[in-house]
Amino acid sequence: MTRRHTGSQPGSEAQAGARRGHRAVGTGSAVAAFLAFGVAPLAGAPDAQADGFEDLFDFSWLTPADVTSDVDPGIAAFDPAAFDMISIIDQWFYTPLHMGMTAWIDSDFGAMVNNAINEMSGQYLIGNGAAGTELNPDGGDGGLWFGDGGAGWNSDVDGVAGGNGGDALGWLGNGGDGGAGGFGAAGGDGGASAWGLGHGGVGGAGGVGGDGGDGGASVAWLFGNGGVGGAGGDGVAGSFANGGNGNGTAGGNGGAGGRGAFNLGNGGDGGKAGAGGNGAAGTADHVNGGNGGAGGAGGAAGSNFWEQGHAGTGAAGGAAGNGGNGFKDEDGNFLGNGGNGGAGGAGGSSGDPMSSTSGGVAGNGAAGGFGGDGLKGGNGGAGGAGANAGDGTGGTGGVGGAGGAGVTNGGNGGVGGAAGSSTGSHAGAAGGDGGRGGDASGAANVQGVAGNGGNGGAGGAGASGPAGAGGKGGAGGNGATDDDTIQTFGGNGGNGGTGGTPGSGVGGTGGNGGAGGNGTVGAGGGLLSGNHAQGGNGGGGGGTGLTGAGTAGNGGDGGAGGTGTGWRDVNGDHFTAGTVYSVGGNGGNGGAGPSSTAGTGATGGDGGAGGNGAATGVSIGGNGGNGGSSAVGVGGAGGNGGNGTASGGNGGNGASGGAGAAGGAGGNGGNSAGTAVPTNNIGVAPSHAGNGGNGGTGGANGIGGAGGNGGNGAVAVNGGNGGNGGTGGAGAAGGTGGNGGTADAGNGGNGGNGGVGGTGSTGTAGATGATATDTEAGTAGGNGGNGSAGGAGGTGGNGGTSNTGTGGNGGAAGKGGNGGTGGAGGTGGVDNAGNGLAGGTGGDGGAGGAAGTAGNGGASTSGTAGNTGAGALDGNGGAGGRGGTGGAGVAGTAGADGTTEAGGTGTTGGNGGAAGQGGNGGTSGTGNGGAGGAGGTGGTGGVGGAGGAGGADASGNGLDGGSGGLGGNGGVAGSGGHGGASTSGTNGGNGAGGVGGAGGKGGVGGAGGAASGAGHTAGDGGSAGAGGNGGTGGAGTDGSAGGKGGAGAAGGVGGAGGAGTDGAAGGNGANGGHGGNGGTGGASTGTPGAGGALGKGGAGGAAGTGTPDGTGGTAGADGTAGAAG
Repeated sequence: MTRRHTGSQPGSEAQAGARRGHRAVGTGSAVAAFLAFGVAPLAGAPDAQADGFEDLFDFSWLTPADVTSDVDPGIAAFDPAAFDMISIIDQWFYTPLHMGMTAWIDSDFGAMVNNAINEMSGQYLIGNGAAGTELNPDGGDGGLWFGDGGAGWNSDVDGVAGGNGGDALGWLGNGGDGGAGGFGAAGGDGGASAWGLGHGGVGGAGGVGGDGGDGGASVAWLFGNGGVGGAGGDGVAGSFANGGNGNGTAGGNGGAGGRGAFNLGNGGDGGKAGAGGNGAAGTADHVNGGNGGAGGAGGAAGSNFWEQGHAGTGAAGGAAGNGGNGFKDEDGNFLGNGGNGGAGGAGGSSGDPMSSTSGGVAGNGAAGGFGGDGLKGGNGGAGGAGANAGDGTGGTGGVGGAGGAGVTNGGNGGVGGAAGSSTGSHAGAAGGDGGRGGDASGAANVQGVAGNGGNGGAGGAGASGPAGAGGKGGAGGNGATDDDTIQTFGGNGGNGGTGGTPGSGVGGTGGNGGAGGNGTVGAGGGLLSGNHAQGGNGGGGGGTGLTGAGTAGNGGDGGAGGTGTGWRDVNGDHFTAGTVYSVGGNGGNGGAGPSSTAGTGATGGDGGAGGNGAATGVSIGGNGGNGGSSAVGVGGAGGNGGNGTASGGNGGNGASGGAGAAGGAGGNGGNSAGTAVPTNNIGVAPSHAGNGGNGGTGGANGIGGAGGNGGNGAVAVNGGNGGNGGTGGAGAAGGTGGNGGTADAGNGGNGGNGGVGGTGSTGTAGATGATATDTEAGTAGGNGGNGSAGGAGGTGGNGGTSNTGTGGNGGAAGKGGNGGTGGAGGTGGVDNAGNGLAGGTGGDGGAGGAAGTAGNGGASTSGTAGNTGAGALDGNGGAGGRGGTGGAGVAGTAGADGTTEAGGTGTTGGNGGAAGQGGNGGTSGTGNGGAGGAGGTGGTGGVGGAGGAGGADASGNGLDGGSGGLGGNGGVAGSGGHGGASTSGTNGGNGAGGVGGAGGKGGVGGAGGAASGAGHTAGDGGSAGAGGNGGTGGAGTDGSAGGKGGAGAAGGVGGAGGAGTDGAAGGNGANGGHGGNGGTGGASTGTPGAGGALGKGGAGGAAGTGTPDGTGGTAGADGTAGAAG
């Protein structure tokens, strides 16, 4: 028992109070019951395996739902929602009980009694565990009846961890606190509580850079809170002394909170994370600054076991260390580079989602550290990730650190941290914003390139609540100088983060892209390769969830391009000496909406605006960014082009829309102030205003987006051309073309062309007719649906005006969309008699859409006006749908074979159904009419039923076979549809008549019955059924070709005579059936249809044999062929 003591443990009460703060609450009868139990005399130690233990300590009656009935009504302004049962139990029951236990153990009389009991039992039953020492670092365990665990040893030795707290082994007692770790070492874990009532011990704090110890679990059955996790130690600032590398060290991770008790108790809070150390500033011997250390991860919250408590709070991630600055000489000039910032620590989780965790708070990610300043600025650190929630809202992502400022290069901003996921209806957490890029000053004959902004972090996923938004992209750094002789280039903005994915809720909106930075040159423009000063792309919107049940998030907008402030070419290296030159950055593209067509819609993000050039000198505006597409919503609009003194930037293109949604509008072109571009050696084009962007294509039934307007030109610069309107979706109008830009002495810009109208949708196919049953009648084939009308063409944009130059030409009108094709008629079914029913009529083609209006030419005050835009034709009418095929006749039923009677007669095959008429072609104004649909094919006649075999009479003579049934006639073919009329174009051709249905083959005659013995005669074969006639061909409509008649069917085979044996005479074979006549060709005022092929006569029946002494029968003759159609 070297780890135990029988005396007092000074300070134990103060330690308990310091660990757990309490506030007074009102009392009532329930509290009085606790107090009565708390001051009751102590009984003997309970058996750990005693029966009825769970019932004895069943606190199910102590639920928050019952509290209002026992609250003293005299307490004013009582708020039942603030009534915390676990806090009440802790304050009014457990704490007094624990204080009494401690006072007893620490008293002289108590020590005497306890020592006597322990000595007599030979076990340590009552008492607190001993505190840990360097020799025995872990705290001792409490007594087997009651007592607290001892505290772990606080290490003062580098690299040696603190001791773990002792466990409370009895029915009452707290676990011991873990000891603090030595330098660089972890803190000890808190001890576990007693098995009846008690709190887990607090985790020990980590030493410098060490991890905190985990809080002890409350393993109590009745009541107890988990211990708080120990704090992680802060990292050490970097140093170059004594051979150091100058880098800051990482902070320690916070310890996890302990689990709450089984019945009543809260999980412990996660331990505070340690901060990363800052990097050292550069020195003369080590000119580069050191890197900052990463922040530690926040401690995870302890879980509650049942719902009578809640999980603890996950700790936020630890702060990151900043990078050190590079070394400067005595004149203040940097000689070294800045160090990189450390990464922010991740937040601690809010409880185990696989347990019965309720409540709790997820920790947020920490911000990344800043990059240090230097010749090249250090990069900013990444933001820490937010924690996933066990039950609630996830933690937010940390902001990326800003890049350090530099001379040649600014540091890049850090990436924003991703947010944690949320549960239930809780709102999703936002991703962290990207860090700003560092500035770059440049120097004489030294280009300065600013750092790029960091990308935003992804938004947190949601469940039934809305998902989190993506973080914004960081802004690009600026060229930080007032000296216009130094070339500086703005950094690119960071991309926005992707919106969080929903379950059944709303997806998160994508983050907006960061703005591009400014510079004297701005975007480069031939002076430096690559993209600069460009706005970041917007983040994609959150999707529609795994099942498509959610609403998608919108795409983020693209960032604006940076501005060029103007660089002076003093020596004339690229332009005329003294020319001031600048280029605005391009806008970023909008983020895409959802790519899945499941769920409901959201829009694509708009493109960012192009940056402006400087207001003086020769400047060029940046291009606008393109809009983001969406599978279920409106396409994003293109960004406007930036303005310049020489040239404006082009507008960005609008994006395509989703089903039923419009395409995005094109952005407007930037203006030109009329400054002429001088001769140069870097490929700068002559001055011009920017063109408008094209409109996006509409989704199905969505209109096309409008084209952007061209930019205006001043002095002798031409106006920009308008963008073209987008093509309409199915059956929808095309977009309007953008107007041309205006001009002064230059020419006005041309208007954009109107968008083409969308083609109409194809009509639905007619349903197949049903076959009759005993309870339901058969049905004819359904009619095909009509094709929808084509969409109207878009209006052309107007030409730009001019003062002394030529006005711009108007944009061409958009062509109307073609009408949709009619749907085919459905195949006919079968009636109760086995005859085929009529096929459905083909659907009519849709009308062609009207052409748009051409744009007007631009006026000119003293010059020549522009021409009106070219006209366009209306769309062509859609073709009519084909008529449906007639239903096929059912085969006849075979006659029954005779036993003592003649064979049964086969039934006639069913007639084929009439075919449907072809649909009419769609009309058009100036386009061509649609072709009429072809008539359907007549239904095929059914095969006649076979005759049954003859039997024998009582005298032994064979009886005749049954006659075969007639074949069914083929169905009449459908006539062709009328061609669509055109007002001034070509009428559509009429549809050809369909082919008549083929007749059914005649039924086979039954065989005669056999006979045996002299004087008996075998039966004759049954007569064959005639073949069915072919159906009439479809009539040609208004001079179109008639359809071919259907083929006549072959006659049936005559029945064979019966065989005679033992002297009996054989029967005669029957004649073959007559072949069916070919169908008449379809009538027409033009070319009639050809007649159908004749049917062949059926083969005669074979003669019956007489063996060995009987007379054989006579063979039947072949049937005659039918007449040709």
